[in-house]
Amino acid sequence: MDEGQRPTSRMVVDLVRALRGWVVAIAGGVLLLGAYLGISAETDPGRQLPYLVSGGFGGMALVILGSALLVADRIDASREAQTRVASQVNDLHTLIVEATGGEGVSGPGPVVDRGPRAGVTSGAGDRDPRG
Repeated sequence: MDEGQRPTSRMVVDLVRALRGWVVAIAGGVLLLGAYLGISAETDPGRQLPYLVSGGFGGMALVILGSALLVADRIDASREAQTRVASQVNDLHTLIVEATGGEGVSGPGPVVDRGPRAGVTSGAGDRDPRG
């Protein structure tokens, strides 16, 4: 978290971003409901078409846009959390290197087999029966 940024302001920003998506999606739902009510009141297909085009397609577009805003908000929040965890891991690595004096912590070491047969010498019972 930035030094000048307070946790409360971040929570407000997150809340406003989530509400933005919900408001757009709900507005789309209201348009869809209006289109349904308009179409159901008309028996002539020629008079139903304006309701379908304006309310139906517009409502679907707003619902999809609202859903996209909500998904984008969750992706952004997840990316921020991942960045925060990566920063904490880097800080921890720095502390470990400083505590050990930089000896033996330069990177991943050799892969050591710790399976059930580790340390067992080869004998007659260890041969592969296939050949």
